[in-house]
Amino acid sequence: MTSENTTDTPTLSLLLLDDEQSILNSLKRLLRKEYQLVTFTEGQEALAYLKENHVDIMMSDMRMPNMDGAEFLSRAKKIIPNAIRILLTGYSDLESTIKAINEGGVYTYIGKPWDNEALQLTLAKAAEHYKLKIEKQQLTGRLANANKELEQFNQQLEQKVNQRTQALQVSKQKLDKALIRQQSLFQDVLEMMSATIEYRTGLGSGYAKRIALQAKVLAAQLKLDEFECRRIHLCAMLHEIGTVGLTDDMLKQPSVSGGNLDETFANHPVIGANIIGQVKRFEPLTATIRHQNENIDGSGLPDHLTGDEIPIGARIIRVVKDFDFLIAGKQNKKKIAVDSAKTWLKKQAGVLYDKSVVDAFLYILDNKPQTEELDMIYSVGLETIRPGDVLTEDLTLDNGNTMLTAGQEVSAAMISKLRQYEKEYNTQVTLFID
Repeated sequence: MTSENTTDTPTLSLLLLDDEQSILNSLKRLLRKEYQLVTFTEGQEALAYLKENHVDIMMSDMRMPNMDGAEFLSRAKKIIPNAIRILLTGYSDLESTIKAINEGGVYTYIGKPWDNEALQLTLAKAAEHYKLKIEKQQLTGRLANANKELEQFNQQLEQKVNQRTQALQVSKQKLDKALIRQQSLFQDVLEMMSATIEYRTGLGSGYAKRIALQAKVLAAQLKLDEFECRRIHLCAMLHEIGTVGLTDDMLKQPSVSGGNLDETFANHPVIGANIIGQVKRFEPLTATIRHQNENIDGSGLPDHLTGDEIPIGARIIRVVKDFDFLIAGKQNKKKIAVDSAKTWLKKQAGVLYDKSVVDAFLYILDNKPQTEELDMIYSVGLETIRPGDVLTEDLTLDNGNTMLTAGQEVSAAMISKLRQYEKEYNTQVTLFID
């Protein structure tokens, strides 16, 4: 045990318990001018001290070898019930924290490593709380005659609060209904825009949803926050909106052969960004949509951005949509197998694509990580499809005939027929499953 006093006697006493002397030394240097300090490295010694001496505030480490902070604060509470108890922990241990709060009556907890200013502010608030608690106890006797009047006031206040609460609940219900209507309208508008894009491009009803889900899961795999994942999902839903400004002949041109899109078609994101920018709510989406055809090496369009200059959402959408085009693009007359498309992405990582995005996307395709929060549609070839897999989209052949429908379970016989079709027509079949 060590104690430290200063010339100016601190108003409150503070007990510090931590099994690491270096931690105690750091705390002493930080707090010695504001408090009368007593420090311990062993919980039993600290408890023995408390039986003979009063302290106003106790701050204990959570993880210690012989007695953890929860146990110490619980036992210390029985000795000095009125003291302020604070937990100092470097672990995200929810059970231990709850135990300390419930059994030790912890005022608050501070994480290691701490911010000096934040720790001082927390202690200052604890000290103020302690002083107020003591003052309250001293004033209790003198306030006895005012309790009846205060009770009457509280009853009146409670009545007013109840009336106000009822009014707020009515207002909230109205706001909730308005929000639901607004969200429903927004979803309807989004679906209408998506349907317009699909009708204009002929990409099919499942294309936008597929690209958007894959982009969202990829963003989550890259550890982007929830807001950014939702924003990228929305951008992916609308990434082809600029095609409404292209002629029919232009729509027939897209190709990723050789690593480059047709320049006329490749500039449709500029049109899309201009369209989206007219809607204030969609304005934050413009950069991602505009730069979806940029190449990581600066050779892309429209502004020849490089590396991290390209918005992360644009880099994600570029990988997902190009992969989809290679294996299932409606205008792609030279579709390749899923494995070949993976090889293409690897080859072009660092040239056309962000390598970290490619690596994360390939990890998803190869491992199919399970997540309850996010839906996903996987692109698979006949080499990986298994009997019993259920399709999320219709399988439409190059001749326009629908061979399998969404929701249908794939059988071994059907896989055999599809292999024969690939061989006979020298093409690749891609299926989509969840």
